[in-house]
Parts: sequence; C-alpha cells; structure tokens
Amino acid sequence: MRSRNCKLQNEGYRTLHSALRILQFAILGLAALGCGSGGVKTYPVKGKVTYKGKPMVGGGGISLQPLTNQEGATAGGVIDKDGNFVLKTYTEGDGSMPGEFRVLVYQNVYSEGAPTKNGEPPSKASADVPVADRIPAAYGNPLESPLKLTVKSEPQENVVLEIK
Repeated sequence: MRSRNCKLQNEGYRTLHSALRILQFAILGLAALGCGSGGVKTYPVKGKVTYKGKPMVGGGGISLQPLTNQEGATAGGVIDKDGNFVLKTYTEGDGSMPGEFRVLVYQNVYSEGAPTKNGEPPSKASADVPVADRIPAAYGNPLESPLKLTVKSEPQENVVLEIK
C-alpha cells in the first residue's frame, strides 16, 4: 500500500513539474515577443565619442538609459577604435526610440592575452590605452554619467558626444 502511495505521489510531482516547465516556456515566449521588432518606432543614430576634443581611443560600448518613463527597448552599440558608433535597438543600425537619455560609455582599456597551446601558461592582458587617454569611470555609471542625448523623431547622422 505504501509503495502505491509513493508511486501516486511521484506521478503528481512529475505532472506538477511538467506543468511548471510548460508555464516557464510560455512566459519566456511572451517575453521574447515583447522584445521583438514590433516595438516602439526607432530612428537611426550615428556619431562619434570624443575625449578632450579627440576621438575616444580603444573602442568600447555605448548604451542609453531613458530619463523619463518610456516604453520599449533601449538602444546600445559598439564604439570602434576611432570613437565611431551606430545605435541598435532591435536590428543592426535601426537606432533608438525618441526621447531624453542618459548616455553610458564604456571604454576598452585592456586587450586579452594571446591564445596559448595546452599546457603553456596563459599570456597576460595588456593595457592598450594610455592612462592619459582613459575616460573617467563616471561615464559608465548609470547614476553618475553627466552625458545626455536627445533622440529626435528623425535620423541623426553626426552626433558628437564629448567626454570632458
């Protein structure tokens, strides 16, 4: 009798586990639909990040943080070694939704060490950006970055973001 009760109890757990797994995938599917390209209209935004009047060296990343309560995904992108960037929200180069944003800039200061063969000690990372060319850490902090950008409801091709 006891083994029959355990068997029924195990089947109940499996049924509950299966139902929870289906619910989990349904929630993930709905979340993915909300992040698709059917969201808020975006406008192309391209530009350059400068530091002390020169293009930011080393490359890095850029992301926008809305300053108001806006619906939709926020934009981000890669900054190349010459300071150029193209924003992306849903697809490559589609830009950003319009609005007021705090801009976060992350600079690549170090490069990874070279790959090694099995059994060899790993190579060390190297600093590619001299200390004098490194941007202040505050520009990568969502609470401190003083950099702001207004994205208009039209393409913006020559945005200059000056880091001081």
